[in-house]
Amino acid sequence: MKNENLEKSCFKFTEKLLYNYKEMESHIENLEGLKKEIKAEDTIATRAITYDDIKVSPTYKITNAVRDGVIDPVKVVQEIDINIYHEKSLKRKLDKAINNLNPIRKQIIEKRYGEEMGWTEMALELYHDEKTLRKYKNQAVKSIAVELFGSKVFKEEEPNLFDMLAI
Repeated sequence: MKNENLEKSCFKFTEKLLYNYKEMESHIENLEGLKKEIKAEDTIATRAITYDDIKVSPTYKITNAVRDGVIDPVKVVQEIDINIYHEKSLKRKLDKAINNLNPIRKQIIEKRYGEEMGWTEMALELYHDEKTLRKYKNQAVKSIAVELFGSKVFKEEEPNLFDMLAI
């Protein structure tokens, strides 16, 4: 994948994340509710019919129906915990990246992606023309993408100042 395509992909992906920012919080809450539901569940879990207990081949696999019934909900809770951790981590990174923007770019991101405000309406409210707002939006999204993916994504093919940085 060429660097230009990678840059566009990261930019578009960052925009999708920003458009879905509000839903991220509700998704985290839903996952936490599901986790509580599974932990608090007092019903007896029944297993589906499997042929693991019947010797079909000489693998000598030893299974215990009770143990398997208990381990499955534990695995589900662990998977939910991992999903919650990843979602919260991504949300934290987005929050940090948005808060690091200068005030006008932060307002543009909040109004464009949070409130889904149009360019004309935003231009009237922020006292800038639409072209300038679009330029600031692109700079802000690129800045957020650098925060999420690192500066190497936006590095050009030719040697430049990025190569001279001692990181």
